[in-house]
Amino acid sequence: MKTLIIYFFTLICTTAFSQAPIWTKEQLMPTKDLAEKIKTNAKDKPIIFNCGPMENIKTAVFVGRATSATFSDKIKSTLSMEAKTKAIVVYCGCCSYASCPNLKPAYDEVLKQGFKNVKVLELPEGIKPDWVAKGYPTEE
Repeated sequence: MKTLIIYFFTLICTTAFSQAPIWTKEQLMPTKDLAEKIKTNAKDKPIIFNCGPMENIKTAVFVGRATSATFSDKIKSTLSMEAKTKAIVVYCGCCSYASCPNLKPAYDEVLKQGFKNVKVLELPEGIKPDWVAKGYPTEE
């Protein structure tokens, strides 16, 4: 019985850790950097995809959760006329970017469309503490 409990505990832990995407520093965009690009109307302002149920960051395109039937189509249609070098940022914010179930599918979908300059917004805790509480711009 003890062996069986250890086996299931190991299986659960292995499954949980293997599903969480590990984002590298190069794949993350700091919130401060994105907020500055939005506020300054920079020419290199990225396309921002909101792939979750949370507040919309100013200028973000809401594509919905990864389980949404129109998720993929919204990303494709938004990117259809863009240069493959265009900067893209994806975020959800429902939870930590390290464990969010919506980020990896959105990130992968943008890569699948041929875009190489894709970042995940660095929200270690979620959108409320890491974006809204800091006074960064949201849709009104």
